[in-house]
Amino acid sequence: MARLLKYILILLVLGALLAGGSVAALYWWFNQPRVTMQEADLFSPVLFEVPRGSNGRQLTEKLAAEGYIEHSLMNYVAARLFMNADHIRAGVYAVHPADSPRSIWHRVVNGQQHLFQMTFIEGSEFSQWRDQLATHDYLETVTEGLTDQDIVAMIDPDAPAQHPEGLFFPDTYRFTAGTTDLQLLRQAYGRMQQTLDELWAERQDGLPISAPYQALILASIVEKETGATHERGLVASVFVNRLHTGMRLQSDPTIIYGLGDDYRGVIYRSDINQYTPYNTYRINGLPPTPIAMPGYEAIRATLNPEQSDYFYFVSSNDGQHIFSRTLEEHNRAVYQYQRNQ
Repeated sequence: MARLLKYILILLVLGALLAGGSVAALYWWFNQPRVTMQEADLFSPVLFEVPRGSNGRQLTEKLAAEGYIEHSLMNYVAARLFMNADHIRAGVYAVHPADSPRSIWHRVVNGQQHLFQMTFIEGSEFSQWRDQLATHDYLETVTEGLTDQDIVAMIDPDAPAQHPEGLFFPDTYRFTAGTTDLQLLRQAYGRMQQTLDELWAERQDGLPISAPYQALILASIVEKETGATHERGLVASVFVNRLHTGMRLQSDPTIIYGLGDDYRGVIYRSDINQYTPYNTYRINGLPPTPIAMPGYEAIRATLNPEQSDYFYFVSSNDGQHIFSRTLEEHNRAVYQYQRNQ
């Protein structure tokens, strides 16, 4: 009975519009923005959720109740006249200040959901990624309670390592509400494999690494050692030179990663002397896994380092480094830029 009354009411409204020659006026009203473009600058878009199973009439009432449209019935009639008002898609949509009723309807009818975004920065660690993923309101967490190794196995049972560090590409990822954290990780894993495959195919000859995964390990160290893009090729050359001569890498970020929660904010002599599988002051060659998520530039620099005869570098306290060929030169640079501060 209620449905019958609804359609009778719609027919009456349509009849009145047609009788009065007001279809054009209704179309004009349906396309008018809620506020002017000047006023729109004063407001931010808001998010509007369309639940599963909603129909056009329910959507109209919800939009009106939350203040996004006026004249619920007239809006529904216009939507029935000018678009498929009952063909709507569930999801979370952005409603912009300058939207017209038609633009809101168009978005929902066509499933043009709001795209959220999450940025994973270069040099971040997988534990930080998991924290980010777990705290996003519109991302569904399905990995809660799983170990890092469980997650890697679910994404790729044939991954080069079950330790997740370094396997995911740091970037900005966009997604709609209801996307799972595992889906986002799969996307980042695929991006890293694709990037690594492309850069590995273009690598220099004669590098002291024999597999793409080793490139990830070394690139993660380069990533953590410098944030200056123009320096990465030189930093990589230092480590390549050391590996070629059998010299230990002696990278401070590897000490920090190996200490984990025991890191005290400063590297002490006892930390340098403490053995961990990642302490490159104590082990020969590369650590067993990457220590962070390297970005494109760090991987590229690692696989195509600059040609140099540098074996040392020290921070110049401005985000860059002083490079040295000999230990004597290095010690002078350390005295000038570190001990003399």
